[in-house]
Amino acid sequence: MHTKKGKLFLTTEFYLLLFLIMVLLFLGMFAQGFYSLNNIMSVLNTFSYILIAAIGMNMIIITSNIDVSTGALISVVCLSIAAVGKIGVPFAGLLPLAIVIGALLSTLNALLITKLRIPAIVATLATAQIFQGVLQLMVEGSIYDLPSSYTWLAFKAKLFGVMPASILICAIVTAISLIFMKYSRFSKKIYAIGNNAQASRLTGISVDRTTMITYAIAGALFGISGVIIGTAGQRVTTTMGTGLEMTFIAAVVLGGTSTAGGSGKLTGTIIGAFILALISPAINYLRISADWSDAVKGAIIIVSVLAASLKQRKHKRIITVQSAYAAERQA
Repeated sequence: MHTKKGKLFLTTEFYLLLFLIMVLLFLGMFAQGFYSLNNIMSVLNTFSYILIAAIGMNMIIITSNIDVSTGALISVVCLSIAAVGKIGVPFAGLLPLAIVIGALLSTLNALLITKLRIPAIVATLATAQIFQGVLQLMVEGSIYDLPSSYTWLAFKAKLFGVMPASILICAIVTAISLIFMKYSRFSKKIYAIGNNAQASRLTGISVDRTTMITYAIAGALFGISGVIIGTAGQRVTTTMGTGLEMTFIAAVVLGGTSTAGGSGKLTGTIIGAFILALISPAINYLRISADWSDAVKGAIIIVSVLAASLKQRKHKRIITVQSAYAAERQA
């Protein structure tokens, strides 16, 4: 029992939660007005779309892949639903459309990776350029003067008259994802592929099929995030999602998911996403230049990867020592 408690206090999630509490206390003392109701609701709305997308990114990274086209994909989703929303299609029609578009575009990435054997980083970097280029050709800058039916989620759908409905969407997605990642057979295949794709093939796992389904699920989640982002105002531009992929990756890596694949918990991603959601408003309320926001996110990725690398080396060292000790005893 004591051992289990000790392990709980040594996890990445525990230290991350401790860090989050310290950040919240710091902001309470030095960022005057940070805990105003409007700012809290804004942070929760940002947290919602970051977490939903980060859940999808987490699945992809666990398979030892990556997707740097996510920001451009979300831009496509935003412009697509804006074009349909312009003619009066309600939110009930926009959400499934966004999910389908996200899943299809992400599946395209998976096809390039699994069928053409293009490395994930190269394939998704290429599709990011394609998505963004096509948008520039099809839309001149932005779609504007969108009807109130389009912005229903952002301005009218409030829980208890105050809280954004995007938080409810996020809560539902997160609950389903937690259950799925812990109990489904498919999630076990994702972890197995991330640990050793070749060994997974030998055990009968269809690596290509599993990877494609993983990307499709992630794409659907990117689509949901795109709806939250895109319906936040009556104007949608071709750069709505630009750079967001780094925020999602940072949330996943900060949460303890290994960039090498095969390990990572969704609980860590949840905490990581909340920390990332705090960065921009915290910088604003601390009266620091907004230009530091991306620099902080980049630093988080570097520090998180280094910490994970050190942890992995320590784990390997312990295994080596234990193996040597066992061999000595047998001799």
